[in-house]
Amino acid sequence: MFHMMGWDSNVWIFVIIIGIISFLLITLILLYIVTKETNKRESTKSSNQQIKQTELSSIQNLNEIKFCTECGAKFETMDTTFCPACGHKVL
Repeated sequence: MFHMMGWDSNVWIFVIIIGIISFLLITLILLYIVTKETNKRESTKSSNQQIKQTELSSIQNLNEIKFCTECGAKFETMDTTFCPACGHKVL
């Protein structure tokens, strides 16, 4: 009857090597998946921060338009379409 105790030492070495290679491959694949997900999250966070900064700068730019670009007259309200002093169209 054939049983495992009759295996050569060469067979055991082969089984051990295959086991080590399998363990290393699984570990490398798991590390790749974890780092890929981490990079994806960081990329999403940076994109969201850039969008928020762009929105904030747009709002700040709207609040800074208080003078006519043509003659320099000060506007009383932010919804002014034409300059009250020179009649220049405000964007």
